Amino acid sequence: MNYSPNIKQVETVLKYIKEQLYSGQLQPGERLPAERRLAEQLGVGRAHVRAALQKLEFYGIVQTFPQSGTVVAQEKMQVLERMITDALQIEQYDFASLVYVRELLEAEAVKLCARNRTEEDLAAIEAALKDCEEKFYTDERVSKDFAYHQALARGAHNPVIASLLLVITPDVLRYYQRYRVCTVPSEEVSFEHRELLRCVREQDEQGVVEMLHRHLRSLREFAETYNDRNHFLE
Repeated sequence: MNYSPNIKQVETVLKYIKEQLYSGQLQPGERLPAERRLAEQLGVGRAHVRAALQKLEFYGIVQTFPQSGTVVAQEKMQVLERMITDALQIEQYDFASLVYVRELLEAEAVKLCARNRTEEDLAAIEAALKDCEEKFYTDERVSKDFAYHQALARGAHNPVIASLLLVITPDVLRYYQRYRVCTVPSEEVSFEHRELLRCVREQDEQGVVEMLHRHLRSLREFAETYNDRNHFLE
């Protein structure tokens, strides 16, 4: 049975870190307190602290280093505050809306990637794909899938689209993992990932968009049934 951290307790940790940044008690580049200390201080479980820190790391707000712990990213304070606000508010959106916007943005991102990609971009996308395939049957599968799609988004050379995807995609993937949406065989997922790369390499803008829609079909269908089911239960 998978344990799913309580969202309210995770938000408690996120809000605390935001307040620390706002008050100046926590600065970019500084190390956060250890998980155990944060858990005791805020009266939440260590699993909730860990989930909050993972969420912040997904957004690029913090970085975790093996020997140094978790450190606040070197960003301007206003940017960090805005990002954490986004991280808190994203929970209010329904899942189908998140998936719809993700597909809308990513379709444009892969089209631009096919048009604008450089040899360096192709190398980065290939490396991300290899990493994703190697970790397909591990706990890192979701994060590596996210990294592959982010590599495609960065290849678009439109930082606004890439940033917007960075904000919403982790929450989409969190639902994806929690409810075990990904029942698609690994061979099919791998084929679609490789086809996305092939289309980008060949600068096939129409082909890459069509493959992206095919790739996200199971997620889109799940999101629609998920929302319908939860509206029924309300």
